[in-house]
Amino acid sequence: MNRAVVIVVIVAMVLLVLGGAVFTVPEWQQAIVVQLGNPVGEPITEAGLHFKIPLIQKVHLFEKRVLEWDGDPEVVPTNDSKFIYVDTFARWRVSNALTMYKKVVNERGAQARLDDILDGLVRDTLSAHSLPEIVRSSDREMELGEEAITSEESAAAEGRAAGTGGVKGLRDELTLEITAAAQAKLADLDLGIELVDLEIKRLDYTDKVLRKVYDRMISQQLRIAEKYRALGQGKKAEIAGQLTEESKTIQSEAYRKAQEILGEGEAEATRIYARAYQRDPEFYRLVETLRTYEATLDEKGVLLLSTDSELYRYLKRLR
Repeated sequence: MNRAVVIVVIVAMVLLVLGGAVFTVPEWQQAIVVQLGNPVGEPITEAGLHFKIPLIQKVHLFEKRVLEWDGDPEVVPTNDSKFIYVDTFARWRVSNALTMYKKVVNERGAQARLDDILDGLVRDTLSAHSLPEIVRSSDREMELGEEAITSEESAAAEGRAAGTGGVKGLRDELTLEITAAAQAKLADLDLGIELVDLEIKRLDYTDKVLRKVYDRMISQQLRIAEKYRALGQGKKAEIAGQLTEESKTIQSEAYRKAQEILGEGEAEATRIYARAYQRDPEFYRLVETLRTYEATLDEKGVLLLSTDSELYRYLKRLR
């Protein structure tokens, strides 16, 4: 019985030793073997089964994939005495696991060093430029409605909002400058890590500057609205003038036609009167006299006529 127990214990110890001698490196990772705190050999970059001395050696795994660095948002002063919120992110990878282990031990240490390096470079680079340079990413022309604003006017507008003169937009150039400076610094420090790229994730004004920018935007939009209102009033006046002119033309043409019709009617009436007069002049005079009576006499009126008046001539016959 004692012999069987001893055999089991021996087998278990052998299996334990053999299990501690084998380790696996995944496809997306690399490894270094450490013996009593000191690295042994070169980094293991090939995936698969590998061996080490059990109980004495340990394995540390490192990523092959591109890793993310996310900086903390911070307030950065500009060289024109303004303040701006900046939030950046970057991507990096382990270029040499052995060097990285010696210098920063692990990914947490690498992230801490990147915090110091990238935050400092972002702050120093942006502080050397004015607010409009940091905000604008290009010198393209900006169009507001039908009103085109050149890059200089656009930059000047932003500069006035921020309290500076017109300048060029350098945001993209500044990002590349920070990236290049960080890559060079990492190469000098030889930390075994490599910066892939860096981008500005968020760039925002502080409350004080933001109010000025909004005021400038409102003023600009009001100016554009006033321009459109002036154009509208001008167009309204033009249309009203055209309508007045057309109305006068129509009225003049209608008056001309009315006068022509009236003239034709009067001429026709004159011809009719003339024919009637030619047929019986005495009857014509009688009709005209009766019309005159109708137009001048009423029930309460008094008409004084001389005895030789033409109007009295027909009244005498009624006696």
